[in-house]
Amino acid sequence: MKIISFLFFVTSISYAQIEVPQKYNFEIYDGANLSTMHTFNQNYLSSYRIFSRTLDNISKRKKTNLLIKTALVYIVGMPLTHEEGHRSVLTNLGIGSISQPFFSSKGAAYVKGVTDNTLLNLRNNDLPNYIRLHTGGLEADYSLSRNTDDLLAFKQENYTTIKEEYILRKFSSILYNLTTFIPKLSPNLTEEDNELERDIVGHDIWGMVRHLHRPNMPFYRYTSFDDLTNTEQKYAKKLAWRSLSNLVNPILLGKISYRLNTNLQGNFALSHSLAPFGDYFNQDFWFIYKDKYFFKTYLRENMNNNKTFFAGGISLNNMVINDRLNSTVNIDVWQQPKDLSFTTDVVTLGTNINIGLNYSLFKNKKAFIKNAGIYTETNYKSNGFLPEYASLKEDFGLRFGFSFSY
Repeated sequence: MKIISFLFFVTSISYAQIEVPQKYNFEIYDGANLSTMHTFNQNYLSSYRIFSRTLDNISKRKKTNLLIKTALVYIVGMPLTHEEGHRSVLTNLGIGSISQPFFSSKGAAYVKGVTDNTLLNLRNNDLPNYIRLHTGGLEADYSLSRNTDDLLAFKQENYTTIKEEYILRKFSSILYNLTTFIPKLSPNLTEEDNELERDIVGHDIWGMVRHLHRPNMPFYRYTSFDDLTNTEQKYAKKLAWRSLSNLVNPILLGKISYRLNTNLQGNFALSHSLAPFGDYFNQDFWFIYKDKYFFKTYLRENMNNNKTFFAGGISLNNMVINDRLNSTVNIDVWQQPKDLSFTTDVVTLGTNINIGLNYSLFKNKKAFIKNAGIYTETNYKSNGFLPEYASLKEDFGLRFGFSFSY
């Protein structure tokens, strides 16, 4: 109820409604996997934006629309995308599973259908992916929020259209972390007798923390806060405090940009999330030059238990090549712990380069569908972790899909 009250508060804030080019991307293919976190997030976010825009167009009852969107996001959207974030890790590894993206009587959504022996082998032979199996749901939540930041900061979506999804997801991720301070807020789960009916990890954060500190302890899935040692509890509390940095974001309250000078607008945000080796802080900076050049840069501090590893990147968005063709280029560089280890001081370097092209097949400002086309993305990623990218290993990838605006 506190989140819903906050939504009503934000709705009452005055801000300028802007006319923006609302383009919707739907991804068809992302490498060899049938469904990746990136694909699911992209298609969910475009679908939600269309639904929200349509609802606002056919109904002017703001409070009713707010309740409908809040219920949709909380009951359907968040469990669906969060559980798919977990499941996508297994999918990339060729491990079958079943997503149960609705809340049980205990208040928990599951990914199930995986044997204990399969999970034990994964933990013993590929700990980074086993840890990511725990953090994949929060990684999906974080990535969706950050993708929404991009849309808003680059004025490609209206705040009124996306605010319910955006605010609920931000605060739900923080509240998940804050269950560390009040463990009774977390569902009290007991492992089901049938191992195929059990959730793959239980509490995402406590399970992650336990296995990072004690990867060789006797295996079981559901970790309670009391299962953690004093050292582990302190680490979990540190993660919870760090999650509050996600509130340092003017976009949350509808402040889309600041006028830096006559030609330049900009914005910034701090954020925090989890990684296979621990966690990281992010500082994003968006810039718009002369209302037609869009670029973003970020700094990142990757942290394991021993050391901080620095990273960063830059992206140039929607660069116009001609009347029908535009391009987006992203470059990421990073230091990360060797083998994505929680305990090493050894640094490894990595990079990712992503080049996207969007070609308009149809353009007609007077038609209902004003623009329709196809897009492709080609990327090379070296060994390492990058949010929303399926593999932790070196990877050369191809994505494609279709886009339209109306």
